[in-house]
Amino acid sequence: MRKIAILALEQSMPMAIVSLVDILKMAGAMWDKSTGFKVKPLFDVKIVSIDGKPIQYSNYLQICPDKAIADSHDFDLVMIPSAGYDVDTFFSYPPEMIEWLRDHNAKGKLIAGGCTGVFLPAEAGILDGRHATTHWSFADLFKKKYPEVLLHPKKIITEDKNIFCSGGGSAGMDLCMHLIAKHCGQKVANRCAKILLLERGRCNQSPFAVFHTQKAHKDSDIIRAQKWIESCFYDSFQVDDVAAYVGMGLRNFKRRFKNATGDSPLVYIQKMRIEAAKHILENDGMGIEQVASQVGYEDVGFFRKLFGRYVGISPSAYRQKFNIQAA
Repeated sequence: MRKIAILALEQSMPMAIVSLVDILKMAGAMWDKSTGFKVKPLFDVKIVSIDGKPIQYSNYLQICPDKAIADSHDFDLVMIPSAGYDVDTFFSYPPEMIEWLRDHNAKGKLIAGGCTGVFLPAEAGILDGRHATTHWSFADLFKKKYPEVLLHPKKIITEDKNIFCSGGGSAGMDLCMHLIAKHCGQKVANRCAKILLLERGRCNQSPFAVFHTQKAHKDSDIIRAQKWIESCFYDSFQVDDVAAYVGMGLRNFKRRFKNATGDSPLVYIQKMRIEAAKHILENDGMGIEQVASQVGYEDVGFFRKLFGRYVGISPSAYRQKFNIQAA
């Protein structure tokens, strides 16, 4: 059996810890048990913490680790659950934990991080020059903090040599399925997915991402431009019109807009329009041509192309996935 360590930190999401343990322990066990065959667990799963002591996550939930990291040196795979969504905790990992992780990486052990748990291997420096992903809403923060990491925020899962990463919370389950398939075969992974009613094959987190208007900068002219775009995005206009509104030359406007928001004015406008279209598709049953027109596109073919570029699926598929009435 492969030996797996699930790291439990004070900032970890307990749901993420428990789900990883449950899914991996079910591999080779639940299917056989349900069909009357001899149970053959494929993984020896242990919860490991900095000191091995119980961690109190709330008044009603406590997790008791199996081991402390000082007593844990023989694992084939180390898994790091989501660290939640409190940014202040992302960079406060115990030095002993970072060194322990670096040691496992140096020995060629497999390391897998899920969601914001990917910040730990990045902080340890073992993701430098490697392909990785994390939760879409923390991608910009991750890029600024760890510019040497080759981040792919649209992907659900990345694999680079011995290091695996996954996007948001439920993507930890996708990561488990990926690891089970890799080390136990597709048959075992499919059986686990069927027992747990998990959908396999997800590869893109773009449909779940939400565009936020980046105003955490101090360029007042660009903020004026952003607010103008927000109030007029459904109209037909050119980037030149926005530049003229704030009294700038086009070239200077494009440069300052990109520096302030991270996007060119054209991309920013497109993202805002597509986000508005997503909202309509989630709450209304109007035709795709009408949706396109509502957000400023008379060419429905161009609208579909843009939608696919930014969301990863077609407008119709998005409606089917997120519109309650359609479901």
